[in-house]
Amino acid sequence: MKNDNATIIRLHQSFKQQIGHITRVIGLMSPKFLVGLIDKLDLDANPRNSRLGNVTNAIQESIEKDEEAKGDSKLFPLKSKGILIAASGYEVLDRNRYMLEFVDRSTEGILDGGHNTLAIGAYILAQAAKCAGTPTPTHRAMAIWDDFKSVWGERRDEVDAYIRAIKEDPNGLVEHGAGKLDFLVPVELILPADPNDELCLEEFRSSLLEICDARNNNAQLTQGTKGNQEGLFDSFKTLFGQKYPEFAKQISWKTNDGGSIQSRSLVALAWIVLSKTKYVQDGNDKILDAPAASSIYSGKEKCLEKYLHLLRDDRVSNLYGQKRELKDPQVASALKVATDLPLLYDRIYRIFPDCYNTIGTYGRIGAVKSLMNKTNDYKTPFFHEKAEKPVPDGFIYPLVYGLRAIIDIDESTGEITWKTDPYQFVESDAFRLAVAQYCGVIQQSDYDPQKVGKGAFSYTSAENAVKLAYLMTK
Repeated sequence: MKNDNATIIRLHQSFKQQIGHITRVIGLMSPKFLVGLIDKLDLDANPRNSRLGNVTNAIQESIEKDEEAKGDSKLFPLKSKGILIAASGYEVLDRNRYMLEFVDRSTEGILDGGHNTLAIGAYILAQAAKCAGTPTPTHRAMAIWDDFKSVWGERRDEVDAYIRAIKEDPNGLVEHGAGKLDFLVPVELILPADPNDELCLEEFRSSLLEICDARNNNAQLTQGTKGNQEGLFDSFKTLFGQKYPEFAKQISWKTNDGGSIQSRSLVALAWIVLSKTKYVQDGNDKILDAPAASSIYSGKEKCLEKYLHLLRDDRVSNLYGQKRELKDPQVASALKVATDLPLLYDRIYRIFPDCYNTIGTYGRIGAVKSLMNKTNDYKTPFFHEKAEKPVPDGFIYPLVYGLRAIIDIDESTGEITWKTDPYQFVESDAFRLAVAQYCGVIQQSDYDPQKVGKGAFSYTSAENAVKLAYLMTK
């Protein structure tokens, strides 16, 4: 079984339980075996990425106390929930060792205990640095899991030397002020009762997402993070990756993954296109009502909730084990069109001040003044392109929604497409006139971005203005 996805751990004081098609093994593990787990795994199976902070600091303080304590005074296993590990392939070895094989790392691996893993891993790196006489990696360098793994790879030789020194030269470690990893970590293994039985494996794998969800079910775990674990964003992710690879790297699809662009903002924009699909129109295919137009600005959580509802429907996606895969071509085409919207948002953001200046003085609007800075350095929200002036989101969202007027459904295929090149369209004189016409709504709303962004009339007005602009370009 030994391969690139396998590692060996050893448990102390362990016992087994069998619950249906799942075997649960509970025990205590030396942190030395965590080295192999960190080598093999990321936190793909965990709904959240971990981040160094107060939680990990407290974990490390508990570790340090156990390092200094004697015998029965070591309390870390009682203070910590430990680590929950799932593997569909395993072999029971001698001396209470388990060879674990992580066949599908998107659902197998560390299901819970990511902060414990990060805290202990960072502690090991710090002790290895002391042993080697090199600078200790800073918290900033390892702030989130992905950064930690980069540092781990760079310092991997130091870790090996440190682990050898624990066995061969413990007195030398004391001289360097390094700990001996003399503490135990609570570990819970989730394994298939019979790894050679295909039916058992299928049932095991289909249970993992539910177990993971339950173990991470708290206020910090967002519905978007849960949806990400179910694979409900996978098609959207792929489309962004194909169209804008660098931008795609900045999208945060789950908690603490370091992305600066929140996925719920992209999902909210996607409803501009998804609202055209048959699944939100009256008729036999209807699954749900589309969110109100203003929700793309002020109700992003509601947009996300409805997106997940739509994607979980069996008419839209297939369930394979514990993950869903988009199958409906119309929804897929809608998401493809939706990948254009962040950049179109930014293009409209950049031209908006000039368009407004054709009917008034943009810089005198109070909401605009409040966004200005001394350096006059402004960037667009998504692609961070240079902008001459800042623009309140409430002024822009209705205009982006207005692009719904140039979205069409192909009668022969049912797929959703643009009626015209949207990038050329938003640079046209006709669109600039439409923006100026829409700006009357801002004046009628007392120049308040909240009133504009939340007002249903803003979205109707913008869509009508864009519709007229499109007719002018034909």
